[in-house]
Amino acid sequence: MNSRLYWFLALTLTVTFSHAAEGDRWYSSEQVQSGAALFRENCAACHGQNAEATANWKQRDANGNFPPPPLNGSAHAWHHDLDLLRRTVREGGKSLGGLMPAFEERLDAEGIDSVIAFFQSKWPDDIYQKWAGNFATSDLPSLSDIVVAVNRPVTKLLEQRIGNTKIDDVSKTKIDDVWRVQIGNSYVYLLEGGKYALMGDLVNLETGYNLTEIARRSSVVAALSAFSDEDLVIFEPEGETRATLDVFTDTSCPYCQKLHSEIGELQAAGIRVRYLPYPRGGATGPGYQTLKSVWCAQDRNQAMTDAKNSRFDDLPAADCDRSATVDRGYRVGNRVGISGTPALFTSNGEKIEGYRPYQELIPFLLQ
Repeated sequence: MNSRLYWFLALTLTVTFSHAAEGDRWYSSEQVQSGAALFRENCAACHGQNAEATANWKQRDANGNFPPPPLNGSAHAWHHDLDLLRRTVREGGKSLGGLMPAFEERLDAEGIDSVIAFFQSKWPDDIYQKWAGNFATSDLPSLSDIVVAVNRPVTKLLEQRIGNTKIDDVSKTKIDDVWRVQIGNSYVYLLEGGKYALMGDLVNLETGYNLTEIARRSSVVAALSAFSDEDLVIFEPEGETRATLDVFTDTSCPYCQKLHSEIGELQAAGIRVRYLPYPRGGATGPGYQTLKSVWCAQDRNQAMTDAKNSRFDDLPAADCDRSATVDRGYRVGNRVGISGTPALFTSNGEKIEGYRPYQELIPFLLQ
């Protein structure tokens, strides 16, 4: 965060998230019916008549891109909260690394909600309940409240204070005349048309929902979803996948090495581990070139294990196209607020600080 922001008041609250009641879905049967027609008119050509996509959606096409994924609960759409789903339909999928066009000129807020209701109606109950448990849907802002403004007059005074620091997003909250501004992985709330600012977490004391944490996790999920499985080093679980863990790692980090020595325990518990590269010192860090060599290896899993056990003789040169993923991982890691490795994230974007022994990590991920 830019040093000019230190004058803001910091607020830190820890709140327990509530889970949606079993069987309770946010949409009506009328929305599903309306959404079916809108989906088939606007979305079915890419995502399939019943949101099932194509059989080969996990395979890259001739241009190196992945086809549109299914939206029926069998892919990753249920990893996104309602706010992000609405934004993606409205603004397109470019922010998630996809090619989906924006539909803001063809679908209004009500139509977008109906489209989402239709494809969520295809989700099995267990998938919907996982989604509803991860995200507090009842307190999310409606699409019509989301600000997409070029001039952003409400941030005028804030921009004067923070200089060249980039503002990533501006959204109107459900509270009268309170706006949420995202700057990197931090949030500022503007009051009275942008005259006053507070930094910290906004909490609904009636429901117990930490609205800032919901927004923060949504941003993390969006950033990590931009990486395909082909971009990463993935250790698959033994048997059914019960949880997914995203890990920003550096081969030169002692605690990353310790976590990797326990990866067999995670796999045996049904946990899928996705490694993202994060050289702690950037291009001058001790693990930078080694991470690039790992990503250039034909067998990246073996190369990762070798590198974390200080076996470097069989690692290839760090000069392939895939080595660019290391720089990309470093940039994304900085954007989601990583300050050290290993940095662990659950599938709903919750950050786990530092190394956790598998005896603690497994119950936490499977709770």
